[in-house]
Amino acid sequence: MRILFALLAVCFASAAFWASLDQPLSAPDWKGQIRGIAYSPSGLYTEEDKDTKVTDELIRRDLAQISKMTKRIRTYTVDYHHDRIPYVAKEFGMKVALGLWLREDKEYNEREIERGLKAIADNPKVVDRVIVGNEAVGVRAELTAREVSDYIKRVKLAINNPKIEVGTAEVWPTWLTEPELADGADFVGIHILPYWDGVTLQDSMAHVITNFDKVAKLYPDKKIVIGETGWPSEGRVKKGAVPTAAFEAAFLRQFFRLAEQKNYDYYIIEAFDQPWKGDAGQEGAVGRFWGMLDAEGNPKFSMTGPLSSFQDWAIFAGIAAGGTFLLGILILAIVPKVSVRGHLLLASVLGLVVSGALFIFDASSFQYISVSNVGSIAILLLVAFSGLFTATLLLTETVEWALSLWRKDRMPEITGALGYFPRISIHVPTHNEPPLMVMQTLNYLAKLEYPNFEVIILDNNTSDESLWRPVAAHCETLGAKFRFYHFENMKGFKAGALNKALELTDPAAAFIGVIDSDYQVNPNWLKAVLPSFANEKVGIVQAPQDYRDANESLFKGLLYEEYNGFFRIGMVERNEHNAIIQHGTMCVVRRKAMDEVGGWAEWCITEDTELGLRIFEAGYTALYTQVSMGRGLMPDTYAAYKGQRYRWVYGAMQILKRHAGAIFQGRKIANGSSLSKAQRYQFIAGWMPWLADGFSLVFSLLALVWSGLMIVAPRYFDVPLTALSAVALALFAIKTMKTLWLHRAKVGTGFQGSLASALTGLSLSYTVGMGVITGLITSSKPFMRTPKCEDAAPWTQVFTIARAEATLFVATMIAIFGTMWSTQFDDPADIVWFMALVVMSVPYAAAVTLALISTSNMGRPKSQKPDIGSNSLHPLKVNVAA
Repeated sequence: MRILFALLAVCFASAAFWASLDQPLSAPDWKGQIRGIAYSPSGLYTEEDKDTKVTDELIRRDLAQISKMTKRIRTYTVDYHHDRIPYVAKEFGMKVALGLWLREDKEYNEREIERGLKAIADNPKVVDRVIVGNEAVGVRAELTAREVSDYIKRVKLAINNPKIEVGTAEVWPTWLTEPELADGADFVGIHILPYWDGVTLQDSMAHVITNFDKVAKLYPDKKIVIGETGWPSEGRVKKGAVPTAAFEAAFLRQFFRLAEQKNYDYYIIEAFDQPWKGDAGQEGAVGRFWGMLDAEGNPKFSMTGPLSSFQDWAIFAGIAAGGTFLLGILILAIVPKVSVRGHLLLASVLGLVVSGALFIFDASSFQYISVSNVGSIAILLLVAFSGLFTATLLLTETVEWALSLWRKDRMPEITGALGYFPRISIHVPTHNEPPLMVMQTLNYLAKLEYPNFEVIILDNNTSDESLWRPVAAHCETLGAKFRFYHFENMKGFKAGALNKALELTDPAAAFIGVIDSDYQVNPNWLKAVLPSFANEKVGIVQAPQDYRDANESLFKGLLYEEYNGFFRIGMVERNEHNAIIQHGTMCVVRRKAMDEVGGWAEWCITEDTELGLRIFEAGYTALYTQVSMGRGLMPDTYAAYKGQRYRWVYGAMQILKRHAGAIFQGRKIANGSSLSKAQRYQFIAGWMPWLADGFSLVFSLLALVWSGLMIVAPRYFDVPLTALSAVALALFAIKTMKTLWLHRAKVGTGFQGSLASALTGLSLSYTVGMGVITGLITSSKPFMRTPKCEDAAPWTQVFTIARAEATLFVATMIAIFGTMWSTQFDDPADIVWFMALVVMSVPYAAAVTLALISTSNMGRPKSQKPDIGSNSLHPLKVNVAA
């Protein structure tokens, strides 16, 4: 019932929202003849079509249809077989204002004029007007006013027919500044296009009247001809001008009535949509959609009857409500029980996803995308992939959001008492570690309130004896439970060392504990976790990573908040589905399970997570306790922090590739067991935010390239589809909102802690993105140790530590200011793109900020090395192997 209530409430809200977008439009019916229409042939989808596919038959078919709407047309060129238009128009009793296209190329112009004069000479009763050049001065700036005027005079002299008017056509502002264009012309051809001037539909008729009168006042002795006016049916919003089919119909109906009252001489742009214009880079996608008919000759709207701003609202409302309800039934039914608030959150986000997909579809011009157009198909696929990925991430993050806050039933915390004390072997791998730190770790292990354990300290590949020999000496003081080994030239990094420790383990040990060399464990650690192994199917018990140096500096405090989020939120939720991440330190593993799956994987640089996944695949369960059982040290520098996270991400991608069959397909292993659906979901959903950072990095780089092209060539490069900008905004909003809300609710450090966690996590976006990309395309990165007890880096190294992020931040700032300069925010898409660039700059700014903060004084001694003295390197009873 809770699910049904939530879904119905959201479905009703979705339908109401779409209904609210439809408003009635005021427009008179029009049943009369149109005075003139601009004509370019139909069915031209590409530049190649425009250049090669125009025939007499195509022109004849088009004019047969157009002649029922008007008896006057204007053309733009006599190239591409368009010189045949007057010959065919004669068959339908039509008049042609023949266009001669002028370019910067003078030789082309001569050929164009020659062809045009022949067509005029052959059809003197068809051609009633010649338009020499189209926007060659004011828009394309390929010729001067004097040059166009000279061409007009030449053509007029060559025709020598007073019944044929000769002039040119330019946008109306050009006529206000270039009066020389009218020198020798019989008429002034003006283009008044309210859309391009950013005028609203409501103000469009006043705009036409005002600018017609401005030009007419300046040229009182010339006939004023509106060479183009109209409204597009699709494309980008231009300030207040919204391109829709309904608005196009309303504009034309109002204009026809106005022109009849004012006795305007005009040509509507245009008869047919011209899909090829979207590829020409001159007008953008909107250039395709100015036709009264689509590219195949189908009417796009009616000239009579009621009009409204969004006539398809009922279809969209139905799809939004129906899609939300069906998806909601499928998704909410399999989500564990949550309260009504949880169901409302999930249903609301589902509604946003469905309506967002409909908005993307409605805002994107897919009508004329051809399968042969590689660029268009690539953009379509990119939009589809981006939208699907963002929707999936949004839903998975919302599921965790709802479950974290409003889950009805939870697993109990680990409890119980030991009836006996099984043998446990604790492994402490070390490599180039500060000896005093390791000694402190061993001292805390010696205090364990557990009678039956051993500790194996395995130092691998540490060449500096002053680092490992003091530890070896210290082990002698701790008794027989502590065994120290040092190995040179060991293969397999940390996993290799842990496998060697397994070989050296007491055969009687039933469990293996793993502790990082910096961890100081609680005395009751083993007594607290080992009772859970009474269930033979429990293979792992994991305690959280925790840290004891959070108060050492502002930098450490920020890191602590970011770490805490995962161990207090993500791991808790994964535990409910038997899908925790084994993160090495503070874990206890059943030795039988470890032997069964083959020990530690030396090919993987996150060997702990990989082992945990294989233990899950083998059919064992894992348990997680939220109680801190030990505390270690966080990275001392931002470089170390980045390096640690890069290793985690790269290792995750190694695992994702190696275990793809198990994770994505549920592939079974030799014993017939496999991951459950819940486990597979948790591993995919858990890594999706990292994958999103990889996708965002690629998007950011492409955005910078595109922004640069917009700045240097704004005529040919417009802002990207709003759908792509929305993806960047959505990914940022998801990551930030979830962190702020959940961290405050579950970690309990208030808004300040939530903000610290969010900004610190964002600072790793570039590092995570690089880890994803390199992890997916390579497989053999070496293990990277996280240094301990380092000195703080000097502030002069800030830009060295965060060189890539600083560079990208500067580049993004240039793109932001370049966008402001090149777009003037005429289109809401410009604003969305600007916002996307601002959002993209935040992680880079956060990284530089964290790097700067990390250089502050740590407040502790420069070194944790003990003063071992001159006699510390005396021969010891140490297990040393070459």
